[in-house]
Amino acid sequence: MIIEKGTAMRRIVIILATLALAACGTSTANPGGPQVSTSTTLPPPSSTTVPVTSSTAAPETTTTTEAGTTTTTVAVTTTTTTAAGQTTTSTSGTMVIAPYFYVDEGGHPNRTGPFVFPMARHVDRTVAVARAAMEQLLAGPTTAERQSVPSISTAIPSGVELLGLSIDGEIATVDLSEEFGASDDSAAVAQRAAQVVFTLARFDGVFEVLFRQEGRPVSIQIGDGSLVSRPVGIHDYLEFAAAISVESPMYGGPGADPLRVSGFAAVFEATFQYALTDANGLIIEEGIAMTNNGTGWGGFDFTIDYEVDRRQTGALIVWAHSAKDGSRIDIREYPVVLTP
Repeated sequence: MIIEKGTAMRRIVIILATLALAACGTSTANPGGPQVSTSTTLPPPSSTTVPVTSSTAAPETTTTTEAGTTTTTVAVTTTTTTAAGQTTTSTSGTMVIAPYFYVDEGGHPNRTGPFVFPMARHVDRTVAVARAAMEQLLAGPTTAERQSVPSISTAIPSGVELLGLSIDGEIATVDLSEEFGASDDSAAVAQRAAQVVFTLARFDGVFEVLFRQEGRPVSIQIGDGSLVSRPVGIHDYLEFAAAISVESPMYGGPGADPLRVSGFAAVFEATFQYALTDANGLIIEEGIAMTNNGTGWGGFDFTIDYEVDRRQTGALIVWAHSAKDGSRIDIREYPVVLTP
Protein backbone atom coordinates (compact mmCIF):
# COMPACT_ATOMS: atom_id res chain seq x y z
CA MET A 1 0.00 0.00 0.00
CA ILE A 2 1.22 3.48 -0.81
CA ILE A 3 0.81 6.23 1.74
CA GLU A 4 -0.41 9.46 0.20
CA LYS A 5 1.60 12.69 0.38
CA GLY A 6 1.56 14.52 3.67
CA THR A 7 0.94 11.49 5.88
CA ALA A 8 3.89 9.12 5.63
CA MET A 9 6.61 11.40 6.94
CA ARG A 10 4.50 12.60 9.86
CA ARG A 11 3.68 9.04 10.82
CA ILE A 12 7.26 7.79 10.79
CA VAL A 13 8.36 10.76 12.91
CA ILE A 14 5.68 9.94 15.48
CA ILE A 15 6.61 6.26 15.46
CA LEU A 16 10.31 6.84 15.86
CA ALA A 17 9.73 9.38 18.63
CA THR A 18 8.04 6.67 20.69
CA LEU A 19 10.68 3.99 20.28
CA ALA A 20 12.40 3.15 23.56
CA LEU A 21 15.13 0.73 22.52
CA ALA A 22 18.43 1.18 24.34
CA ALA A 23 21.29 2.64 22.31
CA CYS A 24 23.63 -0.22 23.22
CA GLY A 25 24.86 -2.14 20.18
CA THR A 26 24.91 1.02 18.09
CA SER A 27 25.46 0.61 14.37
CA THR A 28 26.10 2.56 11.24
CA ALA A 29 26.92 2.04 7.62
CA ASN A 30 30.63 1.66 6.96
CA PRO A 31 32.28 5.01 6.14
CA GLY A 32 32.16 5.79 2.44
CA GLY A 33 29.46 3.21 1.85
CA PRO A 34 29.39 -0.47 2.87
CA GLN A 35 31.80 -2.88 1.19
CA VAL A 36 31.33 -6.53 0.34
CA SER A 37 33.40 -8.72 2.63
CA THR A 38 35.84 -10.92 0.72
CA SER A 39 35.34 -13.65 3.30
CA THR A 40 31.55 -13.69 3.24
CA THR A 41 29.29 -14.79 0.42
CA LEU A 42 26.27 -12.55 0.20
CA PRO A 43 23.16 -14.75 0.36
CA PRO A 44 20.60 -14.29 -2.40
CA PRO A 45 17.25 -12.68 -1.55
CA SER A 46 14.97 -15.04 0.33
CA SER A 47 12.64 -16.83 -2.05
CA THR A 48 11.00 -20.14 -2.76
CA THR A 49 11.61 -22.37 -5.75
CA VAL A 50 9.21 -21.49 -8.53
CA PRO A 51 8.77 -23.41 -11.79
CA VAL A 52 10.16 -21.78 -14.89
CA THR A 53 8.73 -24.26 -17.35
CA SER A 54 6.01 -26.85 -17.10
CA SER A 55 4.12 -29.19 -19.39
CA THR A 56 1.71 -30.70 -16.89
CA ALA A 57 -1.21 -29.26 -15.02
CA ALA A 58 -0.83 -28.56 -11.32
CA PRO A 59 -3.15 -30.16 -8.75
CA GLU A 60 -6.61 -28.71 -8.40
CA THR A 61 -5.62 -26.88 -5.23
CA THR A 62 -2.07 -25.60 -4.87
CA THR A 63 -0.39 -23.66 -2.07
CA THR A 64 2.77 -21.80 -3.06
CA THR A 65 5.07 -19.80 -0.82
CA GLU A 66 7.17 -17.01 -2.29
CA ALA A 67 9.43 -15.01 0.01
CA GLY A 68 7.44 -16.01 3.07
CA THR A 69 4.03 -15.31 1.50
CA THR A 70 1.49 -18.12 1.16
CA THR A 71 -0.97 -17.97 -1.73
CA THR A 72 -3.66 -20.53 -2.52
CA THR A 73 -4.93 -21.27 -6.02
CA VAL A 74 -8.03 -23.27 -6.92
CA ALA A 75 -9.11 -24.72 -10.29
CA VAL A 76 -5.98 -24.76 -12.39
CA THR A 77 -6.13 -24.59 -16.17
CA THR A 78 -3.78 -26.45 -18.53
CA THR A 79 -0.45 -24.86 -19.42
CA THR A 80 1.47 -24.45 -22.64
CA THR A 81 5.25 -24.23 -22.58
CA THR A 82 7.25 -22.67 -25.40
CA ALA A 83 10.71 -22.06 -23.93
CA ALA A 84 12.35 -21.61 -20.56
CA GLY A 85 10.62 -18.83 -18.69
CA GLN A 86 8.05 -18.29 -21.43
CA THR A 87 4.99 -20.30 -20.42
CA THR A 88 2.09 -18.05 -21.31
CA THR A 89 -1.08 -19.78 -20.13
CA SER A 90 -2.07 -18.59 -16.67
CA THR A 91 -3.95 -20.53 -14.02
CA SER A 92 -6.96 -19.14 -12.26
CA GLY A 93 -6.43 -17.07 -9.15
CA THR A 94 -3.68 -14.59 -8.35
CA MET A 95 -0.16 -14.61 -6.98
CA VAL A 96 2.23 -12.06 -5.51
CA ILE A 97 5.45 -11.19 -7.35
CA ALA A 98 8.10 -8.58 -6.60
CA PRO A 99 9.56 -6.31 -9.29
CA TYR A 100 12.20 -3.96 -7.90
CA PHE A 101 11.74 -0.18 -8.01
CA TYR A 102 13.44 2.72 -6.23
CA VAL A 103 12.21 4.49 -3.14
CA ASP A 104 13.49 7.96 -2.33
CA GLU A 105 14.72 8.01 1.26
CA GLY A 106 16.87 10.19 3.46
CA GLY A 107 18.73 9.52 6.68
CA HIS A 108 21.50 7.43 5.14
CA PRO A 109 24.89 8.93 6.09
CA ASN A 110 27.63 8.57 3.48
CA ARG A 111 25.13 7.13 1.02
CA THR A 112 22.54 8.71 -1.21
CA GLY A 113 19.34 7.12 -2.45
CA PRO A 114 17.13 6.19 -3.99
CA PHE A 115 17.52 2.48 -3.19
CA VAL A 116 16.00 -0.60 -4.78
CA PHE A 117 13.26 -2.54 -3.00
CA PRO A 118 10.76 -5.32 -3.86
CA MET A 119 7.27 -3.94 -4.56
CA ALA A 120 4.40 -6.39 -4.06
CA ARG A 121 2.36 -6.90 -7.22
CA HIS A 122 -0.76 -9.08 -7.42
CA VAL A 123 -1.08 -10.67 -10.86
CA ASP A 124 -2.93 -13.55 -12.49
CA ARG A 125 -1.27 -16.82 -11.58
CA THR A 126 1.06 -18.18 -14.21
CA VAL A 127 3.79 -20.79 -14.48
CA ALA A 128 6.10 -18.15 -16.01
CA VAL A 129 6.67 -16.35 -12.73
CA ALA A 130 9.99 -14.77 -13.72
CA ARG A 131 8.49 -13.43 -16.97
CA ALA A 132 5.52 -12.00 -15.05
CA ALA A 133 7.89 -10.21 -12.67
CA MET A 134 9.84 -8.75 -15.59
CA GLU A 135 6.67 -7.56 -17.30
CA GLN A 136 5.58 -5.79 -14.12
CA LEU A 137 9.04 -4.26 -13.79
CA LEU A 138 8.94 -2.87 -17.32
CA ALA A 139 5.42 -1.51 -16.74
CA GLY A 140 6.88 0.73 -14.04
CA PRO A 141 5.27 2.31 -10.96
CA THR A 142 1.66 3.42 -11.04
CA THR A 143 0.71 7.10 -11.00
CA ALA A 144 -0.24 6.83 -7.31
CA GLU A 145 3.12 5.24 -6.48
CA ARG A 146 5.04 7.97 -8.29
CA GLN A 147 3.12 10.63 -6.35
CA SER A 148 3.40 8.92 -2.97
CA VAL A 149 5.64 9.91 -0.07
CA PRO A 150 8.27 8.60 -0.24
CA SER A 151 8.08 8.57 -4.03
CA ILE A 152 8.48 5.36 -6.02
CA SER A 153 10.42 5.53 -9.28
CA THR A 154 12.14 3.48 -11.96
CA ALA A 155 15.29 4.05 -13.98
CA ILE A 156 14.03 1.91 -16.85
CA PRO A 157 12.87 4.01 -19.84
CA SER A 158 9.27 3.69 -20.99
CA GLY A 159 8.67 1.52 -24.02
CA VAL A 160 11.19 -1.21 -23.18
CA GLU A 161 9.91 -4.62 -24.31
CA LEU A 162 10.85 -8.06 -23.02
CA LEU A 163 11.98 -10.00 -26.10
CA GLY A 164 13.15 -13.14 -24.36
CA LEU A 165 13.88 -14.71 -20.99
CA SER A 166 15.50 -18.04 -20.21
CA ILE A 167 17.05 -19.60 -17.13
CA ASP A 168 19.89 -22.08 -17.41
CA GLY A 169 21.35 -23.20 -14.12
CA GLU A 170 22.31 -20.18 -12.03
CA ILE A 171 22.15 -17.70 -14.94
CA ALA A 172 19.08 -15.92 -16.31
CA THR A 173 19.46 -14.50 -19.82
CA VAL A 174 17.22 -11.53 -20.54
CA ASP A 175 16.74 -9.98 -23.99
CA LEU A 176 15.38 -6.43 -24.00
CA SER A 177 14.43 -4.05 -26.80
CA GLU A 178 16.71 -1.19 -27.87
CA GLU A 179 14.76 1.29 -25.70
CA PHE A 180 16.59 -0.20 -22.71
CA GLY A 181 19.66 1.72 -23.86
CA ALA A 182 22.36 -0.59 -22.54
CA SER A 183 25.03 1.36 -24.42
CA ASP A 184 23.88 4.82 -23.26
CA ASP A 185 26.60 6.94 -21.71
CA SER A 186 24.72 7.49 -18.47
CA ALA A 187 24.91 6.40 -14.85
CA ALA A 188 21.22 5.55 -15.15
CA VAL A 189 22.18 2.41 -17.13
CA ALA A 190 23.61 0.82 -14.00
CA GLN A 191 20.49 1.81 -12.05
CA ARG A 192 18.15 0.21 -14.57
CA ALA A 193 20.33 -2.89 -14.83
CA ALA A 194 20.25 -3.21 -11.04
CA GLN A 195 16.46 -3.38 -11.11
CA VAL A 196 16.54 -6.26 -13.58
CA VAL A 197 19.22 -8.14 -11.63
CA PHE A 198 17.48 -7.80 -8.26
CA THR A 199 14.14 -8.81 -9.77
CA LEU A 200 15.47 -11.99 -11.37
CA ALA A 201 17.89 -12.93 -8.59
CA ARG A 202 14.90 -13.20 -6.26
CA PHE A 203 14.13 -16.61 -7.74
CA ASP A 204 15.77 -19.68 -6.21
CA GLY A 205 18.85 -20.81 -8.10
CA VAL A 206 19.31 -17.58 -10.06
CA PHE A 207 22.50 -15.79 -9.03
CA GLU A 208 23.47 -13.86 -12.16
CA VAL A 209 21.89 -12.22 -15.21
CA LEU A 210 23.27 -12.05 -18.74
CA PHE A 211 21.96 -9.11 -20.74
CA ARG A 212 21.10 -9.09 -24.44
CA GLN A 213 19.58 -6.30 -26.46
CA GLU A 214 17.63 -6.97 -29.65
CA GLY A 215 18.99 -10.54 -29.55
CA ARG A 216 22.65 -9.49 -29.48
CA PRO A 217 25.19 -9.78 -26.63
CA VAL A 218 25.77 -6.42 -24.96
CA SER A 219 28.12 -5.01 -22.36
CA ILE A 220 26.37 -3.65 -19.30
CA GLN A 221 27.34 -1.02 -16.75
CA ILE A 222 27.73 -2.13 -13.15
CA GLY A 223 27.53 -0.09 -9.95
CA ASP A 224 31.07 1.26 -10.02
CA GLY A 225 30.62 2.53 -13.58
CA SER A 226 32.60 -0.24 -15.29
CA LEU A 227 31.38 -1.97 -18.45
CA VAL A 228 31.36 -5.77 -18.39
CA SER A 229 30.24 -8.40 -20.88
CA ARG A 230 29.90 -11.19 -18.31
CA PRO A 231 26.83 -12.23 -16.34
CA VAL A 232 26.23 -9.84 -13.42
CA GLY A 233 24.82 -10.38 -9.95
CA ILE A 234 23.60 -8.50 -6.90
CA HIS A 235 27.18 -8.07 -5.71
CA ASP A 236 27.76 -5.83 -8.76
CA TYR A 237 24.99 -3.43 -7.73
CA LEU A 238 25.22 -3.07 -3.95
CA GLU A 239 25.65 0.68 -4.47
CA PHE A 240 21.89 0.76 -5.07
CA ALA A 241 20.93 -1.31 -2.03
CA ALA A 242 19.96 0.32 1.26
CA ALA A 243 22.27 -0.34 4.21
CA ILE A 244 19.44 -2.48 5.62
CA SER A 245 17.75 -4.14 2.66
CA VAL A 246 14.58 -6.05 3.56
CA GLU A 247 13.70 -8.66 0.93
CA SER A 248 10.80 -10.19 2.84
CA PRO A 249 8.17 -8.95 3.50
CA MET A 250 7.71 -7.15 0.22
CA TYR A 251 6.86 -3.44 0.20
CA GLY A 252 3.07 -3.31 0.59
CA GLY A 253 2.85 -7.10 0.57
CA PRO A 254 1.17 -9.61 2.88
CA GLY A 255 2.79 -10.57 6.15
CA ALA A 256 1.73 -13.83 7.74
CA ASP A 257 1.92 -14.39 11.50
CA PRO A 258 4.67 -15.03 12.43
CA LEU A 259 6.19 -12.47 10.08
CA ARG A 260 9.37 -13.66 8.42
CA VAL A 261 11.91 -10.85 7.95
CA SER A 262 14.89 -11.58 5.73
CA GLY A 263 17.39 -9.72 3.61
CA PHE A 264 20.92 -8.37 3.86
CA ALA A 265 22.62 -5.42 5.49
CA ALA A 266 25.95 -3.71 6.13
CA VAL A 267 25.76 -2.32 9.67
CA PHE A 268 28.28 -1.67 12.42
CA GLU A 269 28.86 -4.75 14.59
CA ALA A 270 26.22 -6.59 12.54
CA THR A 271 23.40 -5.07 14.61
CA PHE A 272 20.25 -3.15 13.73
CA GLN A 273 16.85 -2.44 15.27
CA TYR A 274 13.30 -3.10 14.13
CA ALA A 275 9.73 -2.23 15.08
CA LEU A 276 6.43 -3.58 13.77
CA THR A 277 3.50 -1.16 13.98
CA ASP A 278 -0.22 -1.49 13.37
CA ALA A 279 -2.47 0.67 11.20
CA ASN A 280 -2.55 3.37 13.88
CA GLY A 281 1.23 3.57 14.11
CA LEU A 282 1.30 1.83 17.50
CA ILE A 283 4.20 -0.54 18.12
CA ILE A 284 3.20 -4.20 18.21
CA GLU A 285 6.66 -5.71 18.55
CA GLU A 286 10.21 -4.34 18.62
CA GLY A 287 13.68 -5.71 19.05
CA ILE A 288 17.26 -6.04 17.88
CA ALA A 289 18.40 -8.17 14.94
CA MET A 290 21.81 -9.22 13.65
CA THR A 291 23.40 -10.15 10.34
CA ASN A 292 25.90 -12.97 9.89
CA ASN A 293 28.78 -10.58 9.17
CA GLY A 294 30.00 -7.66 11.24
CA THR A 295 32.59 -6.28 8.80
CA GLY A 296 30.55 -5.89 5.61
CA TRP A 297 27.41 -7.16 3.93
CA GLY A 298 25.72 -10.06 5.68
CA GLY A 299 22.39 -11.83 5.58
CA PHE A 300 19.65 -11.85 8.22
CA ASP A 301 16.57 -13.99 8.69
CA PHE A 302 14.29 -13.84 11.74
CA THR A 303 10.60 -13.96 12.62
CA ILE A 304 8.29 -11.62 14.53
CA ASP A 305 5.29 -13.04 16.38
CA TYR A 306 2.45 -10.53 16.46
CA GLU A 307 -1.28 -10.29 17.18
CA VAL A 308 -3.89 -8.08 15.50
CA ASP A 309 -7.67 -8.29 15.68
CA ARG A 310 -8.32 -7.50 12.01
CA ARG A 311 -6.62 -7.38 8.64
CA GLN A 312 -4.80 -4.05 8.34
CA THR A 313 -1.81 -2.32 6.81
CA GLY A 314 0.92 -1.75 9.35
CA ALA A 315 4.62 -1.08 8.86
CA LEU A 316 7.94 -2.79 9.42
CA ILE A 317 10.56 -0.19 10.32
CA VAL A 318 14.27 -0.96 10.45
CA TRP A 319 17.15 1.34 11.37
CA ALA A 320 20.63 1.45 12.82
CA HIS A 321 22.19 3.56 15.53
CA SER A 322 25.12 5.80 14.63
CA ALA A 323 28.36 4.81 16.31
CA LYS A 324 29.25 8.51 16.29
CA ASP A 325 26.36 10.05 18.20
CA GLY A 326 23.72 7.34 18.73
CA SER A 327 21.24 8.91 16.30
CA ARG A 328 18.98 6.71 14.21
CA ILE A 329 20.27 6.27 10.66
CA ASP A 330 19.60 4.10 7.61
CA ILE A 331 15.87 4.15 8.35
CA ARG A 332 13.52 2.16 6.12
CA GLU A 333 9.76 1.80 6.50
CA TYR A 334 7.94 -1.02 4.70
CA PRO A 335 4.14 -1.04 4.56
CA VAL A 336 2.97 -4.61 5.25
CA VAL A 337 -0.51 -6.17 5.38
CA LEU A 338 -1.00 -7.79 8.78
CA THR A 339 -3.49 -10.61 9.30
CA PRO A 340 -5.18 -12.01 12.44
